[in-house]
Amino acid sequence: MERRQVEHFLAIVDHGGFTAAAAAIYVSQPSLSHSIKSLERDLDAQLFHRTPRGARLTPAGEVFTESARRIVREMETARTRVQEIGGLLAGRLDVISQPGMLLEPFARHIGWFRTRYPRVMVRMRHAQSAVDAQQAVRSGAVELALCGALAGVDKELVSEQVAEHDFVAILPPGVPAPSILTMDRLLDLDIIAGPVGTVVRDMLSAEAARQAREFAPVVEVEDRSAGLYLAVAGAGVAVLPRPFAVYAEALGAAIVDLDPPHRLGVHLVHRMAPLSPAAVAMRALLIDPGSTPPGGTP
Repeated sequence: MERRQVEHFLAIVDHGGFTAAAAAIYVSQPSLSHSIKSLERDLDAQLFHRTPRGARLTPAGEVFTESARRIVREMETARTRVQEIGGLLAGRLDVISQPGMLLEPFARHIGWFRTRYPRVMVRMRHAQSAVDAQQAVRSGAVELALCGALAGVDKELVSEQVAEHDFVAILPPGVPAPSILTMDRLLDLDIIAGPVGTVVRDMLSAEAARQAREFAPVVEVEDRSAGLYLAVAGAGVAVLPRPFAVYAEALGAAIVDLDPPHRLGVHLVHRMAPLSPAAVAMRALLIDPGSTPPGGTP
């Protein structure tokens, strides 16, 4: 089995078929087909059902997908670790983040990281839930995740808290803003929230259940930034982490603290396996922001 074959397999999975994958990775379709046939011979299993509409994974292909992502990830880690011996930190750092956590604590560190390691390309992905983010790490699709805490003990993943966010309410411009909003008063308002399973929606639903009330948002959005702009436009009240919500102030909205306070821990999650040098450097920065050199600006 060759790395090239594994990468070709993942290209077909990610692009939905041989034709799209060949175009995306700049190889001819016959060469791609030959590579996959060789891989299937090595594995003694058929990985794809070839259909007129594209390629569909066989059960064997579905099982191999997660292993393939780990193979590519670990080979990349090995390559960059060898390069590190010669003082070269290069390659790519793949990170996934829940909405809002990209702004704090990750975004403020990227400038320093890019200055120190200009040969590293940072690639960001977004996850709607902590479960999605953690699964992306577990599968090898990304190396680091910024997300909520692990649910219980996980033998494959490590979780380290790096920040904590307060939730606040964003009131539309012109709406009288109290100094603080109790949860019962908040539930009386027209609220913009994400779908069931997102942090704020579940938090508000649990609070409503505690008060023996029903809760349903007036607007349901998947993109947290949409909730911010909808609140500014007067569609309702959004509840967001403070680092994300402060952008609404510049647009005329009011930010109000909640009573009692509700907080969200931001965790850095990665696999138990050795990290690439780029991930090691980013982890060190997130865990110990004071680790930047004199004059550095995390």
